Amino acid sequence: MSYINTSSALVDITNNTTKVQAEKSAKTTGTSELGQDAFLQLLMAQMKNQDPLNPTDSSQFMSQQAQFTQISELQKLNKSLASSNQIMQASSLIGKNVSLINPNDSENTISGTVSEAKINSTGASVVVNGNEYSINSILSVKEADTGS
Repeated sequence: MSYINTSSALVDITNNTTKVQAEKSAKTTGTSELGQDAFLQLLMAQMKNQDPLNPTDSSQFMSQQAQFTQISELQKLNKSLASSNQIMQASSLIGKNVSLINPNDSENTISGTVSEAKINSTGASVVVNGNEYSINSILSVKEADTGS
């Protein structure tokens, strides 16, 4: 049976948490996701508040870390799949006539044929009449006239 040295582990976690908190305080943007720093804070709180006569088994800590890592990777995969779906949706519009909201004048619409699909940090977009528009501004889609 192996035992974890809780005092050295607690010192390591405290040092890591202090470092993460210092980095976090330097940033001003927040997130709704449970990040590595939040996990370390929870782990440190759990270790501080455990019963010293009945300490938590080290395998439980490893299991929690594995679960956290798995959730974190699933969140990254989900974001990646969402981006892939958006670009596939935008690319399916190439060659189609679309009507979309004019970003400069929401009272008017723009119509034209989609010539290109793009993806960037804000999501997928299409190029119509040489200008780039978000796919969220598209109001209608129809097949291009073939002239027959």
